[in-house]
Amino acid sequence: MKIKILLITNKTDITCDFIVKHLVSRKLSFYRLNTEEIGKSLQICFNVADSKYTLVDNYKKISIDLLSVKSVYFRRPEINNEFTDLTPGERNFVKSELIFTLEGLYKILDKAYWINNVQAIRNAENKIFQLLLAKEIGFDIPNSIISNIPSEVHAFYKQNNDSCIIKPIKSGLVEGVEEEGVIFTNKVHINDRNIDRIKSCPTYLQNLIPKRGDVRVTIVGNIIFAALIHSQESAESQIDWRKSPVPLKHTRVELPKEINQKCLQLVQKLGLVFAAIDFILDKNNNYIFLEINPNGQWAWVEKQLNFKISDEITNLLDKN
Repeated sequence: MKIKILLITNKTDITCDFIVKHLVSRKLSFYRLNTEEIGKSLQICFNVADSKYTLVDNYKKISIDLLSVKSVYFRRPEINNEFTDLTPGERNFVKSELIFTLEGLYKILDKAYWINNVQAIRNAENKIFQLLLAKEIGFDIPNSIISNIPSEVHAFYKQNNDSCIIKPIKSGLVEGVEEEGVIFTNKVHINDRNIDRIKSCPTYLQNLIPKRGDVRVTIVGNIIFAALIHSQESAESQIDWRKSPVPLKHTRVELPKEINQKCLQLVQKLGLVFAAIDFILDKNNNYIFLEINPNGQWAWVEKQLNFKISDEITNLLDKN
């Protein structure tokens, strides 16, 4: 079976459902690859000698010709980890084999149009690299330090009037056998009792910036959707709006032309066609760059503000 569009994700990805709805309404040929089904309802065959690369969906009773794919939407692939009859070591081996099989699949589809290219996503996810690029482009950025030298961190903390936030260098997701959760951005209090803990791991601090709110900018191709998140209306969300126990008010906002141009420039430099950028809108209406997520969530902001994000993503997948 030949298809034009491949969605790479997992069964619980609600955001991808938005795209599926548009693809169905436009009667476009597509297949949703829920990667955790490989080894269950999905089988693969990469016959390199004959240049035949197929996915076999035993549930739908179809076989997908991967070389027919013209566009790929890369979302949230997951790995089948339901191997209860294996030892922990064997499970790790099978997991590694599945991961690298997917890496091969991405290479097979290398000539297709991607939202976004996997290597570009990984490159762009580095928050230190993001800051370097943002500074180079000319964004206002917070005072920032990443260090495990206690004296340097303490000096930075004092230089910023004992008012700093601490945040993860990568993601805040904590996974483990006995614990899991999310580490949010928080105000940090550094003193003589805890300063030495910094030695064990590089710590990411920024100055705490008083703000009017947070701005989420979603970019699809050259189209920009900007939303002001009213994060200061709730005590829980004033530092990190994601901590709010209830949905926050959102309003549409028009970015200054200079910020628009810099956003597009950043996305282009990172080799992306889709991205979500987070800003602080400070008390003086300055846009302070925080970070860029090359595979960020967007469904909630589309739903709140009736943005046409899913339309624009579908347009890109369809025309390429």
